[in-house]
Amino acid sequence: MMRAPVNGPPDPTFCPECGAPAPFRGTTVTLICEYCGSTIVRTGVDLRLVGKVSAILDNGSPLLLGARGNFRGDPFEILGRLQVSYGRGTWNEWFLGFRDGTIGWLAEALGQYAVLRPRDPSTVAGVATHRAFTVGASLTLDGTALVVVDTRVAQYRGAEGQLPFVAEPGLSFYSADLRGAGGEYVTLDWGNDGNHNRPVPYFGRSATLSQLGMHPLRRFAGWPMPQPPAAGGARP
Repeated sequence: MMRAPVNGPPDPTFCPECGAPAPFRGTTVTLICEYCGSTIVRTGVDLRLVGKVSAILDNGSPLLLGARGNFRGDPFEILGRLQVSYGRGTWNEWFLGFRDGTIGWLAEALGQYAVLRPRDPSTVAGVATHRAFTVGASLTLDGTALVVVDTRVAQYRGAEGQLPFVAEPGLSFYSADLRGAGGEYVTLDWGNDGNHNRPVPYFGRSATLSQLGMHPLRRFAGWPMPQPPAAGGARP
């Protein structure tokens, strides 16, 4: 996944399919047209269509495009959503743009959340290929002791908003999730090919919506809205 800055004023471009505004932000690469659902990829100054995405499955997420939050003192905005599925179900990966111009991801699955930010791949140089990772295995990455809690090959189901890579329908993603005893959360991302030992590492922590101060959120009958942390309270 690309690690370049993505914030900045929208780029006044238009959807090649329907002519609606397609406001790319900064160096984002893929945009899903909110009017016709076309996937638009930006290459230099040119735009091209790569098909239409499947409809996003409404899996009851309270998160919204454009929602804002704060992770460890760094404000961010949700710029896009990638929805993927595998044997255990469907989950969301929300693409974040931080105020300082860096990027991150908010992983959401079964009501649990983790904010992850990319690190230099050299910090995990020489790790095994995807197929060699097994649940329960222990290893240390960049000085953090971790245990593998999940490995998967997930299929791209749909998307909305903007993403920092070319998201073509039908792609598969190879990844592994690892946890630390102190709440550390790490994802290794092999991209669309798991047969190499150069995954991109994403380091972060589990967090609640209250800790992140997320707003606005979808409202559901009978669901109490998360309350922001008290002044001086602990942050994730």
